[in-house]
Amino acid sequence: MNSNFVPLSAEELVTKISKIPRVNLALLPTVLEFAPNISKELGINLFIKRDDCTALAFGGNKTRHLEFIMAKAFSGDYDCILTGAASQSNFCRQAVAAANKLNLDSYLVLMHGIKGRMMQGNFLLYNILGANVDVVEGEDLEEIPKHLDKKYKDLIKKGRKPLLIYGGFGKEDTVLAAVSYANAMAEIDLQMKKQNFMADHLFVTAANMTQAGCELGAKILNWPTRIQGVSPVYWKMNIKKDIARICNEAAKMLDVNLEFMHNMINHDKSYVGVKYGSTTKEGVEAMKLLANKEGIILDPVYTSKGFAALIDYVKKGIIKKGENVIFIFTGGSPAVFAYSEEITR
Repeated sequence: MNSNFVPLSAEELVTKISKIPRVNLALLPTVLEFAPNISKELGINLFIKRDDCTALAFGGNKTRHLEFIMAKAFSGDYDCILTGAASQSNFCRQAVAAANKLNLDSYLVLMHGIKGRMMQGNFLLYNILGANVDVVEGEDLEEIPKHLDKKYKDLIKKGRKPLLIYGGFGKEDTVLAAVSYANAMAEIDLQMKKQNFMADHLFVTAANMTQAGCELGAKILNWPTRIQGVSPVYWKMNIKKDIARICNEAAKMLDVNLEFMHNMINHDKSYVGVKYGSTTKEGVEAMKLLANKEGIILDPVYTSKGFAALIDYVKKGIIKKGENVIFIFTGGSPAVFAYSEEITR
């Protein structure tokens, strides 16, 4: 942290963020819900940030991202959006819904992955939302940008005017997404004050940009909280360096005197399992435990793994008994229906 840094209040941070172009897509603020039964089970004080309830096409954390990313649609002459990810992508579901609200057509390029063209979960929702979908073979998400570039050229040749959204693979998009979660931290700051506690730990299941926003917001607000990211995917890139890069660029965007190094980032990839998009025994057990204790249904390949990590950290004593823990439920519940066999096996 820079020695010249002066912490901001939640209100001051929100004022800085309000200067960045944004379109209203999410129903905010989302609830910070105390979970009494699972708290008793684990011996901690667990609060769940219900970002599954952002309200856009079944909600999720990506709606916050898209409020800033989709604002670019007003800065040029566009008639559609183009984006891509895995075939059961929560980002793509919410991006198509956002485009519909802005009266833009949608084109998706999706990696086949484990579930491919299965007409269930998010893939079914693309159909209902009216997206134009191409599925390409393979599972390596880091191949997505080259497929998007090819599709972009095809659309231009056909006379379309696409807004190309790289999402987690775009330098500008990741920074804007991080700003959205710095804003979420300001939201949580006010909620913690209202409920009279400070978090000792915050857990978020994230690839890069959501965790970056949590890290940035927590530092700006001078929280003592340990931020713990849990990865849903194995990256070839150095993800801690990428998160630090996103934090630094977002800090500059907000004119905040902070500098992040990769060794400041806690990001655990030991709960992914076999590969991206696969379930784990521990993740499914964690998912069922929370459902049975609190009636909250996590998704089977992202947040369930993050919650499995949280439980394991309690068992290992990294989270100590009686500590205050926030778990950000980033959404993704529609994927439950595409994984019925794995969940009930």
